[in-house]
Amino acid sequence: MSIQQKTQTYPIRPAALPVGAVTAMGLAGAVIGGTVAAAKDLRQVKEGDMTREAAAGHILKEAVGTGLATAVGAVAGTFFRSSILGLAAMAAVGIGTKYIYDGVTGLAVIKAKAAKAAAKPAAKTTAKTETAKAPAKG
Repeated sequence: MSIQQKTQTYPIRPAALPVGAVTAMGLAGAVIGGTVAAAKDLRQVKEGDMTREAAAGHILKEAVGTGLATAVGAVAGTFFRSSILGLAAMAAVGIGTKYIYDGVTGLAVIKAKAAKAAAKPAAKTTAKTETAKAPAKG
C-alpha cells in the first residue's frame, strides 16, 4: 500500500531489512565483541591468570554473543519509523539478547565444570583401586 502525492509514490511502510545487511551487522558485532574480549583476555594471559585455550574459548563465546545480539537488535530497530525509537529498540533488544545468551552459556559452563569435578574423584578412586590390585614388582 502506498500514498500517492502528485507524481511521486511513497511507501507507507519501509522495506524489510535485507538478509545480507543483517548478516553484515552481525559480523561487524562479532568482530567488535571478539576484539574487546581479546584485548581484555590477552592481558590476563600475559599475567598468567588465564590459559591461552581459555582465552580463545572466551573470545569465541563473546564474538558469537555480540554478533547475535547485534543482528537481532538491528532487526528489532527496523520496526520503528523514528530513528530514535529504532535505536532504542535496537539497544534494548540487543542487551536482552546478550543477557539471555550469557545466562545460557554460563549455565552450560557451570554444568560442564560440575560434571568435570564429579568425574575427578571417580577417576582417582578407579586409579587407586587399579594400583592396589596390581601385583607388586620385585
